[in-house]
Amino acid sequence: MTQAPQPVHDTDPSGRPQDPLLLLATEAELTDVDFTGLDLRPALRSHRRPRTFTRCTFTEANLRGAHLAEAVFTDCTATAADFTGALLDQARWQGGSAARANFTDADCGDLTCDSTDLANTRWGGALLADAAFTGCRMIGARLTGHRGLGLTLHRCNLAVANLNGLSLRGSHLVGIRFTEADLGGVDFRDTTLEDCRLADANLRAADFTGADLRGADLGELTIATAAIFRGAVISPNQAAHICAALGLNVIG
Repeated sequence: MTQAPQPVHDTDPSGRPQDPLLLLATEAELTDVDFTGLDLRPALRSHRRPRTFTRCTFTEANLRGAHLAEAVFTDCTATAADFTGALLDQARWQGGSAARANFTDADCGDLTCDSTDLANTRWGGALLADAAFTGCRMIGARLTGHRGLGLTLHRCNLAVANLNGLSLRGSHLVGIRFTEADLGGVDFRDTTLEDCRLADANLRAADFTGADLRGADLGELTIATAAIFRGAVISPNQAAHICAALGLNVIG
């Protein structure tokens, strides 16, 4: 019977450290390997096969243009790593952190991120077609100028994030915190916002035509902010707040 390959750690049986680049070039399953500050591109070019990383560290590593299609990252740390132009098609991140990582121009089609810290990440020009983010901390993330449709966000914290001009048309957003986020020009047409918070967000030129906002926290409503939600579906309670902002008394 053929035995399944065993995960490779960054020490050999004698306890001596092994070369992380050699491990990366020769092994497909890696656990507890520290790649901090290393240029990983040559090692990843040797065998373009799906890799599995568990509790590995990629802090400030150079992964520009790296081939990481279908790679699985479990509880890994990639703080300030550079994934510019990397191929991350169908890659999966489970837990861990890639805070301050750069994903500019990366191919992230069908990427899935679950419970990952993605604070202050950059995604400009990245292909995010059918990418899914669930339970992620995305405070301060920059999602402007990304390519592709079908981006899914679920139970994510996007406070102070920059989504300027993003298209979320027809999406069903659940549990998204947009507090103080830049949502200028975002296309929310026909979008359902359930348990979402829009309070204090920049909504300049955002389009809410046909959007269902009955389950959203719209924050303090004024005459100016009420006009932004023109064409949206709102609850009777929200309507009462808008009337109050207009100086109208609603009598049941």
